[in-house]
Amino acid sequence: MDRARFIGTTAGFLVAGRITVAAAAAATGSRSLWVWRTPLAETGALATFAQQNHFATLFLSIPAADRSALEKDDPTALRALRALKSAGLAIYCTAGDPSWVKRSRTEPPTSVHKLLAAHKAHGVFEGVALDVEPHTLPEWKDGSQKDTLAANSIALFGLIRSAASRLDLPVLATVHPTYAKYSPPSANGQTFLQAVAQAVDATALMAYRNSEEKLQSFAGPALEQLAGGGKSWWIGVSTHANKGPDESYASLPPAQFFPDIDATAADLEKRYGHGFQGIAVEDYRDTANLLNAGARS
Repeated sequence: MDRARFIGTTAGFLVAGRITVAAAAAATGSRSLWVWRTPLAETGALATFAQQNHFATLFLSIPAADRSALEKDDPTALRALRALKSAGLAIYCTAGDPSWVKRSRTEPPTSVHKLLAAHKAHGVFEGVALDVEPHTLPEWKDGSQKDTLAANSIALFGLIRSAASRLDLPVLATVHPTYAKYSPPSANGQTFLQAVAQAVDATALMAYRNSEEKLQSFAGPALEQLAGGGKSWWIGVSTHANKGPDESYASLPPAQFFPDIDATAADLEKRYGHGFQGIAVEDYRDTANLLNAGARS
């Protein structure tokens, strides 16, 4: 099957009786995509992929070499970013590392500072996406430094948001469903999820389940807290081949992918309304592999 034709028709499907054709078509506009390990030299192919598959927003991790090029006002790097914008894509520059919250900070990390400087000089981004994930640290998992890491995280997100706001850039942070069940002292009576959501402008919930039923079962409390927080939020789904059978769409037929996530987006929009921004797919390369496998079948 022709892949572009296959992808272009999925928005019109009536999926399991859950949504109307019009709702499915609207849901394609809420697709977002995480992009890792992709140099700016490859943004032409990225733009084509995003347009063919109706991704409106890219959470783009810019490699260190390209960050340095932007810092030097390199015209090739700038043209690559502007080409993405000319393709109608909203670009959130993405950075993050768990080590950032091992200590308290008074300035944004160097990588964030470089990205903000590039935007100040050239206006190349629509936002900043932070993928810090403090829950992956051993000191969080064993509980020895969990409260300290949580406090450092909340402070760091606020610090970066303050710096980005001076450039009119919103800040998004990835969050995990387990944050909805943890209330550190630094959250002042809120859960860690609520505190992080208040520290930034938007969140992306790394729920990573390959059906809406599984999503609700795994992340229900987190969904309710984000919906009640008055901020923008996305739901993350995964196409990674190394995820579990309930976590990734890699374990399901490729033809199911877009109809299912669009139906889920439409249902979540109907249920939670204001604030829900759509589905954020993790990530570009694995999604391309999934769709290519479908095109060959």
